[in-house]
Amino acid sequence: MNFTFSFLEEQIKHSRKPLILTHVDPDGDALGSVMAMRSLIEEAGVKPYVSLVGKFNSGLKVSEKDYLASKVDLTEYDLIIILDTNSLVRADAETVLINSIRTPVFIIDHHLKKEGHTFPKNFHLLINPDATATCEIIYDLLEKEKKTISNTVASYLFLGIYTDSGGFFHSNTTPKLLRKVKKLLKKGVLFKNITRSAFKGKNVHVLNFWGEKISNAVYNPRLKFIFSKINQKELDQKSITHEEVGGLANLLNMSQEALFSLLLTDTDEGKVKGSLRSSERKGFNVNTVSRVMGGGGHRLAAGFELAGKIVDKGKNFYVKQV
Repeated sequence: MNFTFSFLEEQIKHSRKPLILTHVDPDGDALGSVMAMRSLIEEAGVKPYVSLVGKFNSGLKVSEKDYLASKVDLTEYDLIIILDTNSLVRADAETVLINSIRTPVFIIDHHLKKEGHTFPKNFHLLINPDATATCEIIYDLLEKEKKTISNTVASYLFLGIYTDSGGFFHSNTTPKLLRKVKKLLKKGVLFKNITRSAFKGKNVHVLNFWGEKISNAVYNPRLKFIFSKINQKELDQKSITHEEVGGLANLLNMSQEALFSLLLTDTDEGKVKGSLRSSERKGFNVNTVSRVMGGGGHRLAAGFELAGKIVDKGKNFYVKQV
């Protein structure tokens, strides 16, 4: 069920202790939407709390003073806002939230809701899969009611839109979106500063690693997709973070023969993450593959997560689930 910003704002003003959550390992859209919402709540005269879990782009300059560094007890909060994911598992909050049925929970997201999944009555959902980013949805909420957008909020919203559109390179960059970006820039957004921090350059050893992964990529002619894998052990040996290999799935997707790309990455937490990418020209819906694996996402960009590890077998490998 959709809701207005005025309704959310009213709930915020009556809240004594609101909490903002997003998915584990937050990207630019997650951080942008979280920090924009944090600023909006502060402007309403309420002190918000933010919980960020996992790793994120250090260039975005979000310091520990901006969020709760340790795991939070969600039952302590009287209002919960979840941004850039509608998966309670990805928000690291499933069990507690379902049991905390009296706490109002607001979800704003642009990823497809898992088919057949229902939420308790205290949940208020605003999900728009047609939006480029969660930050665009927040922008639309504010614009619809002609709310004032400060320079700070505009900068965070621009960050989310810029990163989730691939720097306005992806096919989700529409004329309508660019008109919204133009309005944000008029608020005094420092375009150069945000683009520089959002997409930092790669060190030589990271570029060499990318080259290695591309050269070892395998094309499956029957299913028409290209795939590669990254082991946690490799990253540890080369002192490379998961953040630094972000974007490799997009690079693999440049293959002309493949309908889509798949990058498998294992973590030190006993999980394997799959990143799927396609393009408008290829017209393959990677979300259909992702949902079979228990994941989700968009038509041209999706992902999933499995409990297990990548096992090497010579030139081949497989995922051993646990």
